Amino acid sequence: MITLPDVTVLYVLFAFAVSYFVLRRYLFGPLGGILEARATEEAAAAKIHAESLERLAAEVARGEAELARARIQSLKEREALRAEGRAQLDRKLDQARASAAEILEQATREIAAQAESSSKELPGRVRQLANALAEKVLGRKLAA
Repeated sequence: MITLPDVTVLYVLFAFAVSYFVLRRYLFGPLGGILEARATEEAAAAKIHAESLERLAAEVARGEAELARARIQSLKEREALRAEGRAQLDRKLDQARASAAEILEQATREIAAQAESSSKELPGRVRQLANALAEKVLGRKLAA
């Protein structure tokens, strides 16, 4: 007896072909498109990220340059204020020295005047003090 060949292999091949075309059309195609879109978006995001990093680096460099200029300007201003302060201190010290010298000169003149006055009064006062001492020692009053 002659039997017909087994057709299940043909059914399996047919089912495989149909499944492949259906899956390719409705699963692999859209899934590939989604993956391709994701890769495109990833590349665009990477490009935007790189550009933003470049802008950030440029802004940081600009900010640092501006800070350096401000630092230099503040140092110049500080030195100018220090010089002005030193000049003012020197003026005040000169005024104080001049005032001290004037006060010292006036005190020297007053001391010299008092010394001269005392040296003029001293001979007269010596006689009075000698008489007062003699009266105390002797215990009686002297006659002239």
